[in-house]
Amino acid sequence: MPSSKIDDSAVYDLIGLGFGPANLAIAGAVIEKRTSTSSGSFPIEKVLFIEKHDKFRWHPGMLLPDARMQISFMKDLATLRNPQSPITFLAYLHSQDRLVSFINRGSMVPSRKEFADYLSWAAQYVKDNGVDVLYGHEVIRLSRGEFDTINIHSRNVATGEQRVIKARDIVISPGGAPRIPESIVSISDHPFVIHSSAYATSIEPVLKSLASKLRPLRVAIIGSGQSAAEVTMDLRERLSLIPCAGFRHELDMIIRKGSLKPSDDSPFANEIFDPSSTETWFNMPTERIRASRLAEYKSTNYGVVNPRTLEILHEVIYDQKLDEGIAKRTASATSTHPHINILPYTSIISTNTNHTPVSSSNNLQTKNDDASLFSIITQNVISRAISEVRYDMVICATGYQRSCWINLLKDSDIGKNFGLHSASSTVQLLPISRCRSRHVDFHLNEAISSSGTPSPSSDSACSTPPTSPHPSTFSSPHIDSQIPDTVYISRNYRLLPSSPEGCGEAAPQLKSRVYLQGVEEATHGLSDTLLSVLGVRAGEVVGDICHRD
Repeated sequence: MPSSKIDDSAVYDLIGLGFGPANLAIAGAVIEKRTSTSSGSFPIEKVLFIEKHDKFRWHPGMLLPDARMQISFMKDLATLRNPQSPITFLAYLHSQDRLVSFINRGSMVPSRKEFADYLSWAAQYVKDNGVDVLYGHEVIRLSRGEFDTINIHSRNVATGEQRVIKARDIVISPGGAPRIPESIVSISDHPFVIHSSAYATSIEPVLKSLASKLRPLRVAIIGSGQSAAEVTMDLRERLSLIPCAGFRHELDMIIRKGSLKPSDDSPFANEIFDPSSTETWFNMPTERIRASRLAEYKSTNYGVVNPRTLEILHEVIYDQKLDEGIAKRTASATSTHPHINILPYTSIISTNTNHTPVSSSNNLQTKNDDASLFSIITQNVISRAISEVRYDMVICATGYQRSCWINLLKDSDIGKNFGLHSASSTVQLLPISRCRSRHVDFHLNEAISSSGTPSPSSDSACSTPPTSPHPSTFSSPHIDSQIPDTVYISRNYRLLPSSPEGCGEAAPQLKSRVYLQGVEEATHGLSDTLLSVLGVRAGEVVGDICHRD
């Protein structure tokens, strides 16, 4: 929706920060709840979502040819909450006259391209049904507004123009920002260093520039997960089209493990992603138990590769060995297809840029076409041997960090309401059941589920990558102080105001409510950063918002 149609003078009942799958599911749940409300006024009439992209986009950098989803189509925006919802994946297929054809595929797993189109279709559906979306604007600041509101300060990405919009409640769904290892930071700004999240949208101009070298290229892919494997296979195909005078391009997968590992998608392991597991995870008595559970089920999602992808990759590498064996036995020429090398037990010590690119006619070029751009020094963690290899391009398939919501709140005048301070170096997100105070004030008693059941008390038995120091700790890199903050969250994803009775410091009462989505792996379980519980979680959040006093 063009920004001119958004009423800056209005007070919105709910504003969502970000418009990815999480907040898209919220929008769908709001429409369903509004439609099903038979009497009285509906408390979420005016709804707005603010999105920095100029249109709905879902991981465009990883929409690779033939890439498939890792989950069933039924884990969509709504099916697990309401199979009759108008925004289910089946409703999308029916609207596109592909339902029968999809059934004939004989698979419950759609392609990534089709799922992305489904999400785009659903985004248009909610807009057509009364949900406003302000595209092309990024949220830059929050502040306390008059009459129990929150001011959302946004900036037009194209023009830089700023505006302020008021909300009674907000839901923050920030998604993940690319995580760059410390050893790569020194070269991360170079246009030939690409995070996997931007791979498909960035790779063509880079390869076009490198093709002019007319020599074998060497590329480093850092990471051992699904994205690393997919990028390696795709890049092999692309490099096959770049001639290199009878030699072979080289692709080095740099991994810290001994080998690539398969993801555990067995039926019993997958139960960790069931909506019912959220309740179990939230009510665990200690953070130590949560960390142990995270480590136990790490192989379902982190640093692992789908078995089907692993099989294809292994077949390619085996075929390489076959070609080399045939060439050696028959004294014939070896294959000119790019060669994939997996470097196990390898840790990156440092990286350096040999020279920088210059821009010419919108094409990326280098000052020295004969030299490689980067030098990477590695160490084998078993033999301790140190190596230096030069590369023309570096791909970081190193996951995501999910802490930007912390800085957004800390830098505002509402952060103290939740126990946040601008001088803090780390923030620990905990379920309200971990509040040790036996005197829970009325703010904490607000943590009532939409079903009317209180959140666990202090006497109860109770997606942050696993590379973080602790699964419930989020780092803020630009802060030097070491003051730890603890933020409490309800079962229904609502941040809880601080209490003078032991759950933080006293702060001026803020009646507006702040919800989080997609960053509570530590408190709500492994499924929180994924698609698995989108529909159910959206229903819980909307239900909680509707029970506002």
